[in-house]
Amino acid sequence: MFCVLNNTLFFQSGTRRIISFFFILWGCAGIALFFHTLLLKHHLQQQRLDEISTALNSYIEQHNAFRKSRFILGSNIPKEIDFIRIVNAEQQLLITGNKSMDFHGLVDLDPLSTGAWVDLLHPQNSGNWLLISQKLPRGGVAQAGTNDYSTGLAIYKQIVTASYLVFLLLVLPCLCLALLFAYLIKSPLQTLERTVRDALKENSLLIQQTEPENKDLTPIFNLLEETFSQNRQLIAEMQSSLDNVAHDLRTPMTRLRAVAEYALQSDKEKPALYRSALSDCLEESERVLSMLKIMMSVAEAEAGTMRLLLQELDILETLEDVVGLYQYVAEEEQISVVLEKEKNSVPVLADKTRISQVWANLLDNAIKYGHESGNVRINVTTNAHFAIIRFYDDGMGISKTEINRIWERLYRGDRSRTKQGLGLGLNYVKAVVEAHGGQVMVRSKIKEGSCFEVRLPLPPSTLTRKLEVTQ
Repeated sequence: MFCVLNNTLFFQSGTRRIISFFFILWGCAGIALFFHTLLLKHHLQQQRLDEISTALNSYIEQHNAFRKSRFILGSNIPKEIDFIRIVNAEQQLLITGNKSMDFHGLVDLDPLSTGAWVDLLHPQNSGNWLLISQKLPRGGVAQAGTNDYSTGLAIYKQIVTASYLVFLLLVLPCLCLALLFAYLIKSPLQTLERTVRDALKENSLLIQQTEPENKDLTPIFNLLEETFSQNRQLIAEMQSSLDNVAHDLRTPMTRLRAVAEYALQSDKEKPALYRSALSDCLEESERVLSMLKIMMSVAEAEAGTMRLLLQELDILETLEDVVGLYQYVAEEEQISVVLEKEKNSVPVLADKTRISQVWANLLDNAIKYGHESGNVRINVTTNAHFAIIRFYDDGMGISKTEINRIWERLYRGDRSRTKQGLGLGLNYVKAVVEAHGGQVMVRSKIKEGSCFEVRLPLPPSTLTRKLEVTQ
């Protein structure tokens, strides 16, 4: 059913594409014919007007109309002209060889009216007449006209009819061209589809074993090859990360189950034993919930939906609280933690809970990966725009190949796999810091230690006070 539905949709899509191509081609052909017809019309009109103008000039020169005080014009006019009208002041002379011509209204006709295929009495309207007007050397105007219905206008009507016929006959060629274009567009896509399907079916590491026949597809094949490679790498990393997560979750879940089974199998008349077992179960369940909460927070941060309860707080107080919480852990590892500060207070606009989690993650990593009996220094300074917090340790350090990947979700370096963790801490740190409009970076050398630097923007009130002090 799924395949049939897809094929139906694909067929409809292909049909629409062919119809679109057809109408585009047919429309372009119609527009071309339309403009071609207009050009022929203009050329034909100009040709007919030139013929009448030439005939009128020849007639006037032949009879030398105004060299004497009275009109001396022959009655025979050129065959190209139906009438000649000469207007001089209030005198008018109309000469015609067309006996059936109606003279009414010609007296009021503007002697300067010209045009092709116009109405004789109303030149602004379309009609059958050609009008030519020419000023005479000694004053006056000579106007000539001819009915073009059976000559030039008839030819134009034949051209229009032929254009309509050609337009209709172009349906079949345009349809064939539309089918050809659709095939030419679809053919490389079908080739690409077959190649990708074969690669997926054979689980091949390469999509295209050889250069594609169509060179235009080479960039697409290269992009798909890169995408396949990245997907395989991502899947491998996700599998490795999920194995680590499963390993980290398996321990508390196994312990929780073991404690519960032990309590059930123990003497029922020892309530202290049950209370101890429930306490252990609660502790392990809290540990699991904490892991899941971190994973959900990371997902929330990556989706850009993290909600921050911003308030102005003192960074030094949050750092002192976190150092106090980890003091016992540091003493167990025989690591000294020192908080170095230039000022007694460094106010920032931040979410207290989130930013404390950032300090906890960075301090936990510094202690966890620090050198035994080593030192962890937390240095707090400020510049014109940022509060700068640096965490120094003298531990194992981070290699150059891993330092750009430690911010990735679920990523754990080779040397960190012996330590407990999910590979979510630094990813969460980066997300929270950037959500606050800050920056986080790291510098490290193998066996010399690392320095994690967090920059948080100072609140506007602090910047204003600094500006006032400077002034």
